[in-house]
Amino acid sequence: MLGCKRFILKGKMNETPKTVYVKLLISYLVVLLLPVIIGLLLFDRVESIMVKNATESNTTMLEQVRLVLDNRFEEAEQLSLQVSLDQRLNHLMTNQQTVSNYEYINFIKELKKYQTVSTDIDDYYIYFAESDVLLSSTMKTNSSLFFNHIKNYENSTYDEIMSKLSRFHMRDYFPSEKVNMLSGEKNIITLVQSLPYGEVKEVKGVLMVHIDEKQIREMLQQLEGLNQGVIYIADENKEIMMSTSDYEGAFEGIKPLLNKKEGSFEKEIGEQAMIASYTTSEKNGWTYVSLVPREIVLSGVNYVKSWAYGLLILFIVIGIVVSYYLAMRNYRPIREVVNTVIGHNRPKGNFSNEMDLIKESIVSSINKQSQLHRIVAQQEPVIRSNFILRVIRGQVDIAAMPTKELDVMGVSFHSDFFSVMIIQVDKYCQFTKENMDTQWVLTRFIISNLSEELFADNGYTIEIERDKLIILNNHPNDTVSEKTKQLNRVKELNDILMERFGIKVSVAISQIHQGLNKVSECYGEAIMALDYRVIKGPSSIIFYNDIKNNSGYDYHYPVETEVQILNFARNGDRENVEKLLNQVFINNVQQEMTPEISKCLSYDLVSTWVKLLSHLSIEDKKRFIDMHQPFKVISECNTVEELQEKIKCLYHNFCHEIQENQSNQSSQGERLYKEITIFIEEKYHDNMLSLGMIADHFGMNSSYLSTFFKKQGGLTITDFITKVRIEESKNLLPNRKLTISEIATKVGYANSVGLIRVFKKVEGVTPGQYREIS
Repeated sequence: MLGCKRFILKGKMNETPKTVYVKLLISYLVVLLLPVIIGLLLFDRVESIMVKNATESNTTMLEQVRLVLDNRFEEAEQLSLQVSLDQRLNHLMTNQQTVSNYEYINFIKELKKYQTVSTDIDDYYIYFAESDVLLSSTMKTNSSLFFNHIKNYENSTYDEIMSKLSRFHMRDYFPSEKVNMLSGEKNIITLVQSLPYGEVKEVKGVLMVHIDEKQIREMLQQLEGLNQGVIYIADENKEIMMSTSDYEGAFEGIKPLLNKKEGSFEKEIGEQAMIASYTTSEKNGWTYVSLVPREIVLSGVNYVKSWAYGLLILFIVIGIVVSYYLAMRNYRPIREVVNTVIGHNRPKGNFSNEMDLIKESIVSSINKQSQLHRIVAQQEPVIRSNFILRVIRGQVDIAAMPTKELDVMGVSFHSDFFSVMIIQVDKYCQFTKENMDTQWVLTRFIISNLSEELFADNGYTIEIERDKLIILNNHPNDTVSEKTKQLNRVKELNDILMERFGIKVSVAISQIHQGLNKVSECYGEAIMALDYRVIKGPSSIIFYNDIKNNSGYDYHYPVETEVQILNFARNGDRENVEKLLNQVFINNVQQEMTPEISKCLSYDLVSTWVKLLSHLSIEDKKRFIDMHQPFKVISECNTVEELQEKIKCLYHNFCHEIQENQSNQSSQGERLYKEITIFIEEKYHDNMLSLGMIADHFGMNSSYLSTFFKKQGGLTITDFITKVRIEESKNLLPNRKLTISEIATKVGYANSVGLIRVFKKVEGVTPGQYREIS
């Protein structure tokens, strides 16, 4: 069978296969389709009935939940109405600025009378916007302390909550949210009613009723347990108020389909089929949705289906085995002939039968052999280049390679003397406006062709990188005249490339060595000579003989010079930094340094620059590194002059940054001092105002803030706060309608004792005596 399948797939027969094996196999398999079709139709009908029954059951249970929750929410709304219409509350709302603590305490006692027996209501609170007072049945506080510490909404900031409460609300509900309380955590649904009741424009406060989600969730989970699904409750805008699952993506997928009063439908959610049922409350317009996995609804029928499918699969497997056996027994002789003729060579094409395939196989084999010969001939230059490169790198044992293989690649050596030249492109040609890659390809093509013409009798040119080529020279001897001839050819190549094509190249030339096994040594010498391009500059011709005895393995950069550079740079003294850098460069250029030592000096100077960055902030340091990328820039430089300019640029930019920071520092201090004094003058009436509070507000360290403030203004923060409060109390004392205790509260003291003690210490008299005098 495997042989036949390969024949059908690889041979690509006509659209209707006509092999004997396929015809026999199809006829047996058709019989198996009848029971499969009947079983699928039967279970499809059963499945639809089960879905209908489950949908009707879920809808009925959702109606029960809706009725219960409507009543519970109505209890909460009734409580909010009773409290909102209380005449004492309206009095407090209207006269927030003059209400005393005694009146607040009396009203707190009145609030306890509204306690409800409903277990769903956790607590209720009244917020007075003008006086920033928040009352409950057990306490009086302000909004900041309440929402940040007593009842902290986990997913809403204090500013977000106050923004919501400042708007008009008529029995509005906030979605369920986790609230951190002193007694623990609870999920709370918040009912909000603006005060005074019915006032739309001049909202002076708000009543908040906290509904504990726990009781509602327990009831919903009882319903959820029946069908192992998820329950969602959404408001009239289809926004989720609460659910029995933390995953809200499923609800977003079905939201557009909830466009009727009630109904049900199927939806694919997260690669899982779900059955959704929903109903809408006529009282508040809320929608109650149940999502149940379809596989749970069909668990009973699936059990029966699994048995039926198992038997069906067993029947199909037995049928396939029998069909295979009968078809194979009759097809085996033909298959053996086909496999013998074609072997592993299966040509592409349309074949009406096995005999056609055998004929085409023979013709295809002949054609492929001819095509292979043509491909080898076309790839000969590539094969030769690859071979030469491996020889240069010492990866080929020439002694063990037969001469016939060299002839196949078109490689022949006339003598036993070799040298290697590396051509480095310094500037490529720009004949067209095409992209850079095209320009480089054209440049390498020109250099390669000219090199082959000039060194045609004894050289092989290969490309190794985008901007680098290698020429393997085969010299007749190792004489002075041969070296002179080589130099003349290199100069001629350099002149033609520059004059005709505008291409600048540097050429590194090794010594002439005897023996093909020395070619890798020639390559190493050429690489070493090319490294001196950094010192010699572009468009240079570098012989290994000229640099092999170079002994410049040291550079002059003493610690004293580095310290001077660091000191001048920290002060932003660009001129002196540049003078020191120039002196370092002059001292070292006079020595004959190797390329390695030259780069070491460059990296040493860059390291000094990096040390300077420790005087910047973390953000500025990261910005400088990302913007300049010093080590990458230095590694990409091709000449000593370029290295020097890049290093100077790094130090110039740093000095410029230091100068700007010094000019901005003084103005920033004055601006910060002004912002702190304004903050104190706005918050002096808050008895929680302190050094720690101000430091937290401005994101500063307390010790640093205290030192900074006294340095800028001459007073400590505590003395400045006292000064502002005393001045304000002196302004209020002539008003004899205000008691000393009320004035103390208004200027930020907890009681009159604190004001009297501080006032007498500053003014020399008590507030009462000052009032009599004034």
